[in-house]
Amino acid sequence: MESVAKSSANFPETARSGALRSGIVTGQAAGLIMAVVVMIVFTVFLGKGPLYPVQVIGSALLGESALQGLNFGAILAGLVLHQLGPSLLWGTVFGVLASKFNVDTVAGALKLGVGVGVVSMVGPYLLIPAVMNTLHGVDLWNREVPLFWDWAAHLVFGLSFGLYPAIGKKVG
Repeated sequence: MESVAKSSANFPETARSGALRSGIVTGQAAGLIMAVVVMIVFTVFLGKGPLYPVQVIGSALLGESALQGLNFGAILAGLVLHQLGPSLLWGTVFGVLASKFNVDTVAGALKLGVGVGVVSMVGPYLLIPAVMNTLHGVDLWNREVPLFWDWAAHLVFGLSFGLYPAIGKKVG
């Protein structure tokens, strides 16, 4: 009887950690979906190569040189920065909130995801300009990425959290 009491007493903690894990994994998937959409946008609508937006992210570390030609160092840096920075942060935030609000449906995940996507625009508006201007004297991200497409990408990111219930079943 004691083991049943222990396992039921730990259930909320287990559910919380499962939601957090699922949120983090979903954030990684959402970050990759967002990146692919932005790559398509840059190629189809902005006349740049598909890897250019990843290079722009990499320019946070490498500066203007990241944008010259096809820069594999900038591409690697951009991918790592994107996935281990905002995708990880906002996936974690989503997981915490999903646990708090007991999100377990696609509709709930979409609502919360869009909210997280909108709030994540704090990056392009505040965080990225501060980092870029401090390190390089110019905000390369906002110079190279039109604000409309930035908003569109963050909404795609938020909508991608609709995958959370399915990912939760696999990761849970």
